[in-house]
Amino acid sequence: MGTSTEERRQRAVESLALDETRSHDRLDRITRLARTALGVPISTVTVIDGERAWFPSVSGIELTELPRDQTFCDRTHSDGDTLVVPDATVDDRFKHLPVVVEGGIRFYAGHPLRDHTGNVVGTFCVYDSEARTFDADEQTTFEDLAAWAELELVATTEMTQAGRVQASLLPSRPIRVDGWSVDGLCVPALAVGGDFYDYGVAQDVLHLGLGDVMGKGTGAALVGAGVRAALRGTHAAVTAGVDLGITATQVARSLLPDLERSETFVTLLEAAVELDDGYLRYVDAGAGLALLVRADGTPVALGSDDRPFGVLPDDHWTEHSEQIGPGDRLVLFSDGLLDLLDDPVDWVPPVADLVSAAPDGVSLLRSIRRLALHRTALDDVTVVAVFRDSA
Repeated sequence: MGTSTEERRQRAVESLALDETRSHDRLDRITRLARTALGVPISTVTVIDGERAWFPSVSGIELTELPRDQTFCDRTHSDGDTLVVPDATVDDRFKHLPVVVEGGIRFYAGHPLRDHTGNVVGTFCVYDSEARTFDADEQTTFEDLAAWAELELVATTEMTQAGRVQASLLPSRPIRVDGWSVDGLCVPALAVGGDFYDYGVAQDVLHLGLGDVMGKGTGAALVGAGVRAALRGTHAAVTAGVDLGITATQVARSLLPDLERSETFVTLLEAAVELDDGYLRYVDAGAGLALLVRADGTPVALGSDDRPFGVLPDDHWTEHSEQIGPGDRLVLFSDGLLDLLDDPVDWVPPVADLVSAAPDGVSLLRSIRRLALHRTALDDVTVVAVFRDSA
């Protein structure tokens, strides 16, 4: 499952989902200001995407994209440090570039822009047709503008705050009760995501839920919060023994107008576990991503043929059951985890290996988090782990 630095960086660029067909006004303000503040004729925000460099923001020149190996920014991306070239015509690294030989560029300064996990996803650059250097004040101004560009490129303040709010809605702590442990993890691909999970215990019944709203960002997060709240309203009935298929159908139909207006749907797995004997009841609404790993390592995939919430108005959902024995482990997860596997189609063996290798739920989630950060997840990665002691 190893991934090179370049592969991680490329995945991080793709996860930004930048729209090349429209202008990026927030970045344009910065590149315009850079020309005035630093006295340079050209400023850009550059993204290296595969073998090309394209420019979400350009000021002072008409430019859409260039071959990657014809840019200064290729070196800035690979080095991951601020690069200042006082005179490119006498620098062996760059004097052959067409922008130098034919375009007349002599001075270049570039600063790498990083995402929240440290991957270089862009470069803030200024150029001049005259050889020059930065004095101390200009260097500070350049770095301040680069920091601003990084914030606008990766995540706005609003998205960051939305991420904090979304995280605060998740369970605040693991569950440790009567030989059972339950914990969860959510690593959004963006500042906020469409995945959600929930768990809690009432009257010796463990409630579990994990859902995935189609899409990413704040809109998906809002829908997810509404679905989670609606499901919580059914917990008392489920604890009293009401069929999960009935409660899921009621929730889905109550949410249908909102899902239709927002043109989205929700995959979901909702479960209830009797803690005294491990009897598991569950509903699978198009998720199909739950694995019960027996104490002897045997994997049992849980799922159904039921559709996600919001697809057809007359859909209904069916309760299924299983038994979680001593030493068994149950894992619910979103499809973001599949992107981290070498074979996302035949996912049962690698996920079972991850679960079996972990001494406890905390270790399992820690391993998955490291994997998500190492491979740069393209989608939200959400996991709920239920471990039952073997005693």
